[in-house]
Amino acid sequence: MIIYTDGACSQNGKANNKGGYGVVVCDDNGKLIDAYGHWETNTTNNIQELKAVLYAMIQYGNDPRFTPIVYTDSSYVHQTFTSWVYRWANNNWLKSDKKEPENLEIIQTYYYLIRKGYKIDLRKVAGHSGINGNELADKIATGKIDPVNLIKGVDINE
Repeated sequence: MIIYTDGACSQNGKANNKGGYGVVVCDDNGKLIDAYGHWETNTTNNIQELKAVLYAMIQYGNDPRFTPIVYTDSSYVHQTFTSWVYRWANNNWLKSDKKEPENLEIIQTYYYLIRKGYKIDLRKVAGHSGINGNELADKIATGKIDPVNLIKGVDINE
């Protein structure tokens, strides 16, 4: 299983903004098997990027038969979930500057799921580089397409 995630936020950092995330799930042959999007106000791009990967973990990371490959185009999310989270957990949830990480609740949820046996293979992919699954996740995150209207079985490799 291959999963592409993306987050977005219009007017990031300003009051009354709108953000969302998109998740695109494909089988190993590139056939679309699921898509999901969520939108909210008063958020940030980083929160939406984190939530997209967390959604993938919750929905698909607890099957002992396989480990889904999850792609993010966010360096922040990739570093947070593959490296920093473990240091922060070992340091009583503090960064090296003794400050609490931003978005800690989401990060801790991810960490505790791993401790419970959930797993994903999180990989970094270049954003806006023509990778179909990533582009589709971006369109869902930005609200340009509605995941409910996607036709099951679409080959995203075409």
